[in-house]
Amino acid sequence: MNRKLKNALRSAFEVPEPVDKKRFLESLRYPKITRRNFFLSQLGYIRKRIWALSVLIVLAGWAVAFLSPLSANWHIEEEKIWIISALLPFLALLTATEIYRSAAYRMAELEISCRFSLPQIIIARAAILGGGNFLVLAMLLTFISRVSPYGLLQAATYLLVPYLITCGVCLLILNKVHGKESIYGCAVAACFVSMTNVIFSTTMQILYSNAFLIYWLLVFAAGALLVGIQIRCLLKQTEDRTCNNLLLTE
Repeated sequence: MNRKLKNALRSAFEVPEPVDKKRFLESLRYPKITRRNFFLSQLGYIRKRIWALSVLIVLAGWAVAFLSPLSANWHIEEEKIWIISALLPFLALLTATEIYRSAAYRMAELEISCRFSLPQIIIARAAILGGGNFLVLAMLLTFISRVSPYGLLQAATYLLVPYLITCGVCLLILNKVHGKESIYGCAVAACFVSMTNVIFSTTMQILYSNAFLIYWLLVFAAGALLVGIQIRCLLKQTEDRTCNNLLLTE
């Protein structure tokens, strides 16, 4: 919504401040919930399949790192980073679609009417999913650091670039396309990023050389910036939706 139009609507429908609101609300008998309990309650709304698939990704990373034989040839060990990084776009796909699930399944209007606003719900779920992803990435990085010729930060960059790119592109699609079509678009994006690893596998030794590290860092920064921008856009859209619903019901 145009900012000037939004401000004009707010001015036109502005209502006076309620008198003695705090005392009145405290006198009502309704189930009260603290912010901590609200945050913990959001765990129950995240589908169990998300955690199950995250565990499968961790197990797959462990198998790639330790079940395949170690080699004195470091280039063979580089392939393990390449394979694990090809799994991470699907972790990003799970995270992005789960954050946006309320809008995809037409539940946003119901959640808007709750005590905690829709942006607060999205932030809580994003924080929970982000914490889970952090544990998954930390375990995968621990596995790969045992067999990798690279330092911890360098290996982390190689692993996180596909994850961040997929996360940013998926959030961009979800912000631009609404409905179930957006989920299909995210799935295509995750598969494309993952398959890119396979397509460029023959140039792995060159891409993982120190000469290309600066480019990896630039792509890492661009991916992180894209994710931040798209999360901000998502929150802004939910705030606009809340404003529109309030104007319609006043």
